[in-house]
This record gives sequence, C-alpha cells and structure tokens, in this order.
Amino acid sequence: MGMALRKPIATVVLLLSLLGGACAPASPPPAPSESGGAPATRPSEAGRRKVLNLGLRTVLDGFAISASATLQGGGLGYIEIHSQGLFTSDKTTGRPTPRLLSELPSLENGGLQVTSDGKMLATYKLRKDVTWADGSPFNSHDLMFSFTLAKDRSISIPDPTAAELMESATAPDDYTFVLTWKQPYYMADALGPTLFWPLPAHLLESDYQGMVLDKKDVQAFMTKPYWTTEYVGVGPFKLVDFKQGDEAVFDAVDTYFLGRPKIDRIVVKQIIDPNTLFANILSGAVDLSTDNALPIENGVQLKQRWDAEQAGTVWYATGPTWFVSFQFEPATPEFNPLVLDRNVRQALYHAIDRDTLSEAVLAGIQGHAADALLSPDHPLHSFVKDGWKQRYPYDPQRAAAILNADGWRPGPDGVLTHPTLGRLHIDNRTTQGNERKMAIASDSWRKVGADVSELVMTGAAVRDREYRQAYPGVEVTARGNEDVVLTRVECAASPTAANRFSGNNRGHWCNPEVDRLASQYRGELREQARGPLIKQIQDALLDDLSIGLLNYEVSVVLARKGVTAFADDFKGGADSGRGYGTYSRNAHEWDMQ
Repeated sequence: MGMALRKPIATVVLLLSLLGGACAPASPPPAPSESGGAPATRPSEAGRRKVLNLGLRTVLDGFAISASATLQGGGLGYIEIHSQGLFTSDKTTGRPTPRLLSELPSLENGGLQVTSDGKMLATYKLRKDVTWADGSPFNSHDLMFSFTLAKDRSISIPDPTAAELMESATAPDDYTFVLTWKQPYYMADALGPTLFWPLPAHLLESDYQGMVLDKKDVQAFMTKPYWTTEYVGVGPFKLVDFKQGDEAVFDAVDTYFLGRPKIDRIVVKQIIDPNTLFANILSGAVDLSTDNALPIENGVQLKQRWDAEQAGTVWYATGPTWFVSFQFEPATPEFNPLVLDRNVRQALYHAIDRDTLSEAVLAGIQGHAADALLSPDHPLHSFVKDGWKQRYPYDPQRAAAILNADGWRPGPDGVLTHPTLGRLHIDNRTTQGNERKMAIASDSWRKVGADVSELVMTGAAVRDREYRQAYPGVEVTARGNEDVVLTRVECAASPTAANRFSGNNRGHWCNPEVDRLASQYRGELREQARGPLIKQIQDALLDDLSIGLLNYEVSVVLARKGVTAFADDFKGGADSGRGYGTYSRNAHEWDMQ
C-alpha cells in the first residue's frame, strides 16, 4: 500500500578485492574539514575502533522536528543512523517494512481497518526490545506524546502531510498504539521518521507542558539543548558531540535492538563547498556519503577515478524533482505582480529548453528532463507521461508570441514593457550549488526580452524559513521526489506565522480542487486507482502553471573501497524525499576493512 519504490536509474559497481585475504590499503592522511578543525580520529589512530567519516554538503541546524525540512546535500538522507521511524524500506524491493514495530499492519491481518464512516483505524504493535539511546524503554507513551506534538499547530514539523490526516490516538497498553485517521491513508503503513517522528516523552513531555502549554513559549521549548547538543534517538548510533557547521559525532549504541553496530563511531562532517567535499573524499578524510551530498559533476569524476583505481563504488539514483516556482502571495515584500499573469508564466516556461538544461546540470547524462509529476521509474508514470512536454514544449517563438499578444513591447534597451505591469523584470533565486540551473533559466528569459536579476541564497538564508518563503518572483528549487512534490502546491502547506513558516508551499499557490484531489489520492489504497487522480492533479497544475518542471536530479551515493555500505541494499533505498527508507536505514550493518 505504501508509496511505490523508485528504482535506481543506474548502478555503477566496481569489483572490490575483499575476499582474497588482502587487506584494503591504508587510507591517506585525512584532510582538514572545511572549518579548518582537526580531522576526526581514524581507525589506525584508535586501535581496534572502527570510525567512519560521512560527508554532507550542508550545515545541520538540529535534529528531529527541529531540523530544517529544506536541507540539501544529504542533510536528511543520513538521519536513520541516529533515528528510526515506525517503518523503513525493505533491502531490495523498497516496499515498507516494520522497524520499530513487530509486524506490518494490513487490511488482511486487521492492522488497518476502514470504518463505516470513511475513517481508518491503524493498530501499530511495537517491538518490546527497543530502547532510547539513554537506555530508557521505548513504548506507546512516547508515540502518544509524539502524536500530541505532531498535531500541535504551534510546533513545526518537517512534513505535516500525515499529521494533517491524523484524527486521534490511543495506547491500549505499553506496546500498542492506535491511530484513527480521518480517511484511508496510503502511507499509513510507511511512516518513516520525517512523516511521524518518534520522540522521547521522558525527556520532553514535562517541558512541553510547562513551556508550550502553560507559558505558550514555543521558542523556549524548541531551543532546548535536546534538539541540538543533547539529542537522544532510537537509532543504532547516539550523539556524543555536535558542532554546528563542523562535525556531529555518533557512537554505537551497544543495546541497539537489531544488534550492536559493527562500526564504533560515525563522524558526520558538514562541508558546504562541493569542491572541498570532493577533496576530502579523494584524500580519504570522507569515507561515504548519502544522497545529494556530492554534486553530479564531481560524482562522474569520482566514478571515473575510482573505476580506474578500483578505489570505491559510486551509485546513481533518481533524486528530487527540480522546478521553477512562481510566487502568488501579493503581500510578499518587493512582490512583482507580473508573475500573477498566467500568460507571462506560460511564456517564461515555453522559453526554457529543459532537455538542454537537464544535460547541462547533470554532467551530460541524458533523459532526465522532468516532463511529469512522477518520474519514469514510478509505476503510475504512464498516467502522467509527457504532461509538461506536451502542454508546454520548448518554443521560444511561441513564448515571444504569447507576450506580444499580451501587450508586451520592446523598450529602448530591448527589455519588454507593459502598459500596466511595467518592465518584464524577473527576480530569480536559488540555493548554493544550483547556480547553473538558475543561470540557464535566466538566460532563456533574457532571450525573449526579460530583465532578470539573480540571487543565490546562503545557507543561513535557506535556514531562515520566514525569509526563504518570501521570494518576490521565481524560485528554482526542488521538493522531494515523485508525489512528495504535491506538498509544494497544497493550500495547507503554505508557510505562515502560525506554522512558524514551516510549510513547503513557498509559492503560496492555492487551489481547493487540487487539495480535494490530493486528499482523495492519498485516501485511495489501491495503487492503480490512484493513477487517474494524479492525472487530474497534474492537469490542474498544467492549466494554471503554478510550477514548471525542469529535471529529475541524479543523486550520488558513494562508499570507498573497504567500506561495506549500500552494496546489498541500495536498490531498496531512496532519496530522503520519499518519506521512509533512506540509504542510511541499515547503518548498523555498515562495516569497514
């Protein structure tokens, strides 16, 4: 029932000599991290201790629900080393499988029941051998508290989609948790941590009562050390040191319920600059990374080098869907109302050669222009195939004709002007590392007569939710993958002061009919029956062109020779946007020679 798996688009497997008795060569001396601090202790410096260095291209701002939902560079793909959800994904099929539960609830075993009033009961049977990293038992009281936080509109959570559909919860006993869903929900058997994050009641409940409920001081609660330096989860590794922008150090949990990890320590290095991250990988200071950490250009170079030297393995997979998102909130500071003109949006989108853009930003890899809400790997792709391509083919002459018919004429400097809207000025923004996508789109618009300004948001700006949602014109951005992109166009997902600007619909486009269809889509338990619904949603988006798809990202996952990570479970993993089953889900099985 859970959302179907995307299959990896390509897998590059390098032959590793791990069985012939020969040990892997010693890693070169580790390079300093971007911050200039001392490198983490290597295994050779720690006796028999096994230390893995995992590289991210982001700054971690916190853990669990306090972490930014818009982190790039692997910032969400690594989370299952320290936290677990009720479900993760199977090793090879990618289908949901229980993680903190003793069984998979289903219609067949009665774990999921659709009631006569159109609601759904989900009974989650917890494992009895799970403990938090501090040794405290994990039980249904923790999930009741987690439910309370998820439903508290003053508390922002990474993805409120599931919480919005939860009506009530009960805990008949310490190891049974029952959710009443407002309607059938196709992800009720696939709740990864970002959809429903288990939190320790014994560490947070008292402060939640005092700070949030009694004193109405959400800020005090969300700035507790728990969310940063004192984080405690139920993963195979526990936080022992956290330096924002530098390193987060995790040690193995001896009592982890699936067995003590084979690795003793994982050092998560936060390296913003892609060239610095690449240099750290080549030098041996970084051993592995999850999705979106290493840019594809560097990934291709690394694959070629490691292939020639038999020095490691690089995998490619379908990542987030990139698009241009127009701003629809007139109250936005410096708002330019011309983007409210659908003819302008259509002309701008016709002007972008998405095939050329995709190949340019994906190091020449072909076939990843995004022409549908769902990628070709998705089982429902046939319902939406070529939607954007058919409705809005690349056609700069058509773009010019639309603008001309709409009253735009060249001014003295060649920039188009309108009698009431003024100059055709576009404010175009994106995040660090994605400048090329923005530049190609901007150049396309200049060719049809637009005046375009560009802004690359810093990491600090990206983490400032209020600032980021207030872009005045166009944002070149991504949102998850596959149908996760729906959270970018739903009314309830709009960032507001009430939800602490945590919503993903930063363009503030709102169409009640799309919301109705999205609710119906999520409530349909039969996979093929969701096909016509996603088609109707796509048609509505095409009619108004709230977003214009660009390309499906190619994510790079890597592990150097001697590191046994990803090799036997890559096909079942996914980019963190899926909501369950990241590539780090089996970190307790990682090992190194």
